[in-house]
Amino acid sequence: MADVSRRDFVATSTALAGIATVAQLGAAQDARAQGGFQAANSAGTGEPDDDRQRKPGLQSITAICEVTGGGQKVYGIAVAYDVAIDPASLTKDSFVAGVVPAAKGYFPGMPQTINKNATTEPARQRAVAAIYTNDKVALRPDGKSVVGPVVILEFAHDEDLSLLTSDSDMVMLSQNKPVRTIEGTTYAASDKPWSNVGRRGNHVAIRGVDAWEQSHWWWDDKRSAWLEYSIYLPQSFLKSGGETKAYPLVLAITHSGTTQDGTCAQTLTEQCIASIWSMPEEQDRHECVVITPRYERTTLNDYWEHTADVENTWKLIQSLLSNTWNYGNPNRPDRADKVLKIDPKRVYCTGWSMGAMTSLWIMARHPDTFAGGLIIAGQQRPADVVTLAHQNLLIITGTEDGKATPWNEKCVPVWEKAGGKVTRPARRLDPGLIFPVGDQKVLSAQVEGYLAEGGNITYLTFQGVDHMASARKFFYIQSARDWLFRQVK
Repeated sequence: MADVSRRDFVATSTALAGIATVAQLGAAQDARAQGGFQAANSAGTGEPDDDRQRKPGLQSITAICEVTGGGQKVYGIAVAYDVAIDPASLTKDSFVAGVVPAAKGYFPGMPQTINKNATTEPARQRAVAAIYTNDKVALRPDGKSVVGPVVILEFAHDEDLSLLTSDSDMVMLSQNKPVRTIEGTTYAASDKPWSNVGRRGNHVAIRGVDAWEQSHWWWDDKRSAWLEYSIYLPQSFLKSGGETKAYPLVLAITHSGTTQDGTCAQTLTEQCIASIWSMPEEQDRHECVVITPRYERTTLNDYWEHTADVENTWKLIQSLLSNTWNYGNPNRPDRADKVLKIDPKRVYCTGWSMGAMTSLWIMARHPDTFAGGLIIAGQQRPADVVTLAHQNLLIITGTEDGKATPWNEKCVPVWEKAGGKVTRPARRLDPGLIFPVGDQKVLSAQVEGYLAEGGNITYLTFQGVDHMASARKFFYIQSARDWLFRQVK
């Protein structure tokens, strides 16, 4: 692709002079989504899939993203060079970097929301909080350099992970100062602007998501039925001998905003409902297989009616429990033809909104399948979920949720009458204790205290949280996730 012309760039400030306008990028993204690609006017990235012979120096840039409760956010930019870079030659102002804001009206997770990349806004400069070298396209938790050809520009981000994203996945930068290789060659500063927009899609790396295999199918030829889903395979499974281990399984069901015109990618990136379980730090704590279905329609509505996909989801679980699943990417030797084994005593269900309603229904209809369920802001008609009285449930809602909170209140006496022990504290918890996630000591003590009361069902409510905010906040409660994995049939 041709280099980006300075004529096509709009400065958002003096420091951003030379960073590209993206007036054409939204159209390019939309065209690509429809199976084609309309290149931005005079835009070029020097992307890795460019067939031209590469020149020494900067090769490409990639947006480094993370999925949060508030949607996918840009946490940094990876700048790839042809050889290893000397970190001593780098300063925070070595580059001028910018992120293109999401299109106006974009709201992550909402049904039929607009394409966040369909925007004519220019990139907005973002301050570099840390700069270092790496041997791969990824942030480093310690922020320290290792020998490698990738320069990482890390941005600051808010500790409140429930805040809504304002980012598209398009980024821009220019090399503002000279950069030196470890062999001593200097790559001079240049006002050439670089973009991560590519011919086959924007260059984006998403921590905790890229490792998923998307667009798998469960099928039943007898009924001409099928269900699309994505699966996360644990790192130890991909190592030699990993197929001899039986893994816990988490079924994470997303909400109606990812159905209809949604894709498997949207179930993983619009909210953290599924992706939080595959984050490296969570897998270090609770290694497991994670699956998330991608439905073509709302599976369960507010009239208590459901589609066949609800039962098909349970059948998908049964197919995995048969320990015959060997559909890992055949082009990847670490997983091709390996048979995945699931521990039948450690199968879990979780979801938000429609996903929580579906979880309750499946657990009620198949009480012998799941060891426990983490239910975030979902409800069912009491008469339909009596069998949950003897299952392990942690239900979390907000006081401002006009559906999930009152309907679960109606379920409590039904479960108690059926022999269940329900812990339902009158106290309303403080959502301000959830963030930052690294400091939940007070919240954990409160939650663990209620869990220790011995109820097989614990129902907690947070003060001042509405239905939408519950998805953005409650999956980050570490003690809730830890509780789920303590449940064993």
